[in-house]
Amino acid sequence: MQIYQILIYPPPPRIQRAITTFLFAIFLFFLIPSKITFWTIVFPLSLIATVYRPIAYIYGPPDYQAMVSAFSTTFSEAKEFLCLIPASLYLKSLLIPVTASIAYYLARLTGIKPWKNKTLVLISFSLLIISLEPTLFFRKTFNAGEETKEQLAMLQKYIKNPLWGKTETTSLPKDYVLIIGESARKDYFHIYGYPVPNTPFLDKINSTVVNGMKSAGTYTIASLTRMLTLPNKQKWEADYGRTLIDLAKSAGIETYWISTQGVFGQFDTPVTAIAKKSDHSIFLNSNYEERNVSDLNILKEFQKIVKIKSHKPRLIVLHTMGSHPLVCRRILDIKDPYLVTDSNLDTVACYVTSIKKTDLFIEKVYEILEKQKDDGGNPFSIIYFSDHGQVHTQTSSQIKIHNNAVSKLHYDIPLIKIDSGQGESVTLESQKSGLNFTEGLAHWMGIKNDQLSEYDLFDGKNDPEDYGLKEKIKSIKTPLDKAIDISPYLKEN
Repeated sequence: MQIYQILIYPPPPRIQRAITTFLFAIFLFFLIPSKITFWTIVFPLSLIATVYRPIAYIYGPPDYQAMVSAFSTTFSEAKEFLCLIPASLYLKSLLIPVTASIAYYLARLTGIKPWKNKTLVLISFSLLIISLEPTLFFRKTFNAGEETKEQLAMLQKYIKNPLWGKTETTSLPKDYVLIIGESARKDYFHIYGYPVPNTPFLDKINSTVVNGMKSAGTYTIASLTRMLTLPNKQKWEADYGRTLIDLAKSAGIETYWISTQGVFGQFDTPVTAIAKKSDHSIFLNSNYEERNVSDLNILKEFQKIVKIKSHKPRLIVLHTMGSHPLVCRRILDIKDPYLVTDSNLDTVACYVTSIKKTDLFIEKVYEILEKQKDDGGNPFSIIYFSDHGQVHTQTSSQIKIHNNAVSKLHYDIPLIKIDSGQGESVTLESQKSGLNFTEGLAHWMGIKNDQLSEYDLFDGKNDPEDYGLKEKIKSIKTPLDKAIDISPYLKEN
């Protein structure tokens, strides 16, 4: 294949990787025989590659979303993430510095000095200059770092300077409760058809269920920053000057945020920064005191808020840990967890139980609101959704459910609304995009603003435009990993 053909018509990915590997081998061929370049360049690069290879195998080269998530990750979350990477990937990574060292000592032993052959030098560096692929990782890392700095600077810029302008609301005094789930796939909820009855409350309560909600990302920051701001939909970029919290406040709605998610020390994550814009924010965990805080602990703080009589609308956001990995830690306080006879399905059973705990949490929230309403409190409306789903991986010991890869079903999330006094249950098959979520929540709260399109999450209509979401999901090559039915393996409690 001629060089100009490679430049004009890119070869298939497998051939591209082979070309890149070959050219990088040439690059190392010149550096390994020299003691100085080996110890100052090759060996440090091999250590970097050793550390990043297990992550690269799953996520690929660095990008902005991965970089900002890394900045936003606590030690506890990092530990959970690394524990879910198969041990075989770590072992294979160790071969990188070992192989480099063997090559160095063989080159020294045989006295190879490739730089003395001028023709070889000229051809090799010509190929490297044409390709530039050996430097791709470092260029992408640098570009991701620069974009991260820009995004965090933009976040700080708009902390105190929202861009919504004049906003109105038609809402009467009412409590709007937004429950943010974590890592919960729609197809593991009984109310969405999963065989195990793990949503007894949602199954019986009158509600509006949307069966076509798609997340705006496959991990928390990517998803929630787009779903809780008015994003640039063409570029899939969050707009920190136009957050949901600022929108509600500009309409005169009092805002609260209670979270079991950790606070990232002195540097706010984008989601934490949005949360802190609330009139009142409560974090039940932090990176200074990392504990496995149960979502049920939110209820005490939530009850205190609801007991306060209010003569204006309130938005109360409850940000839960939900089904976040490592999921078996999330259900330690749940009676009668699902247990299975096949140890290969232990993690799946924990995941199914975590949905049961989410159902219990929503039930308790509903009961608190219903009691206060009966005692003369305001009417209420609850929306529950999850930020994204997860993916299955078979390890040597069992099936894991985690977020260390991407699946087509990653984007399929639950969306359920429960209104006080709702007369019947409704299931909607409409396809909805998370990129329109803030506009949908604005409609839910009766908010009017010139920058918002008229959009209803619960009108039963498909979104006229998905901004490339279908194509993005279609491009995912991971085999379709449907929910695993554990009902044949359940133990008697």
